[in-house]
Amino acid sequence: MATRISGTLSASSIKKMQRQLMDYKKRLIEKCSLFTERLAAAGILVGQQNLGEYDKYVMFSMETDPQRYGAKTILYATNTGLIHSQWMTKSGVKEADVSPILMAEFGSGLRANNARAEEFGMGTGTFPGQTHAEDPEGWWYQTVDGVWHHSYGVSPTMPMFKAQMEIYDQIATIAKEVFGT
Repeated sequence: MATRISGTLSASSIKKMQRQLMDYKKRLIEKCSLFTERLAAAGILVGQQNLGEYDKYVMFSMETDPQRYGAKTILYATNTGLIHSQWMTKSGVKEADVSPILMAEFGSGLRANNARAEEFGMGTGTFPGQTHAEDPEGWWYQTVDGVWHHSYGVSPTMPMFKAQMEIYDQIATIAKEVFGT
């Protein structure tokens, strides 16, 4: 429903219209905050659903900042800690700290077939000390307790990308709900 502000050209009527405009501005900023928070919440839900095995290592949150003419809400995905990875090689134990959110977003090895990864310095062949990331047969690695495992890498689940796509998909629906038609 549209808001109408009208009056006459008298001093009291103009003051009344100014108050109405200030009230409208306040309600509009509140609606902008609600709008951006609802979009971020939709993104967070989809992001959480697409963390795969890393769900216990990643926390989503949002921060809203009302602005003079609207609002800004930022959606965050934060690691609750790094995954410390260790494996045996001929020369001894190798290790690396792995970011769960980056592993979920971009994957690793052959399964990390994600063109967006290169934009961020990630992707196939970028794991520290890797030698077989592009091998079509995959690779074998030995854990520090001597157990051998075969891998082709980790498929990306892209929680942030999918959150972004959900936000785009929900813009018109949520705008209609918050602001009306």
